Amino acid sequence: MGFKRLFGIGDPDEAIEVDTQILGPVYPGGNVKGEVVLRGGSRDTPVRNIYLRVAARCTAYDGEERDYSLATCVATPSHFTLGKGEEKRLTFTERLSWETPVSELGGQALGVVLTVKSELYRDWDDDGTAVDTDLLHVSALPLHEAVLDAFAEEGYYCDSAYVQDSYVPNTEQHRGFHQSFVLTDRAPGPGRPEQLEVVFQTNVVGALIHVRRAAPDVRDWKSKPPARRFTAAHHEVGTVDWHPQVRKVLSELALLGEH
Repeated sequence: MGFKRLFGIGDPDEAIEVDTQILGPVYPGGNVKGEVVLRGGSRDTPVRNIYLRVAARCTAYDGEERDYSLATCVATPSHFTLGKGEEKRLTFTERLSWETPVSELGGQALGVVLTVKSELYRDWDDDGTAVDTDLLHVSALPLHEAVLDAFAEEGYYCDSAYVQDSYVPNTEQHRGFHQSFVLTDRAPGPGRPEQLEVVFQTNVVGALIHVRRAAPDVRDWKSKPPARRFTAAHHEVGTVDWHPQVRKVLSELALLGEH
């Protein structure tokens, strides 16, 4: 994403430079991998470790935004001296959890902010210095695409998404947040909600999918409008038609009305 200067000691020419590069597409449940490129300054510099910290921007219960840690890994090699003017490439790879939010759907940005922050440690007494922060683009899974395509066929198109710092009650959830996809009705009719929120609780098998009338300003899950849900499996993509489940959910939400 472009080299950043750091550790200039007196003379700016003494600073080393760093550039973190993410390689290849990234998906929930898959690996994020890349390189950290270092360029030495005008003197030798000891390097103990470079940590890569993956985080998601979440909205907390009080409405404030904070970063939620998703994964941490160490670039390799570690414990070396970066020579004067030397360029050195370090590699890293870390598996992301299935609950990692997605920032892109069909190539469209959803407004979800994910980052990779690089931190450099020079010695054992060093508390670390944040040297590079890059946006991380995580693409929707085929399962996300297929289910949301079924909603689009019924007139509900995904415009955005957000990450809420809270648990979904009475479900198996390992992270303290969930992502809501916001769908807008482009074929309005009697009883149809103007907007929907769709939450995928994804795991290695598939997803438990919650659907409700949208209430993005309501923080507490139990205070939001009632949800209906159905399940979908990864291996069913391309073979199962989810239109019946989507139509059933929409009919039930219409019967629930505003309450």
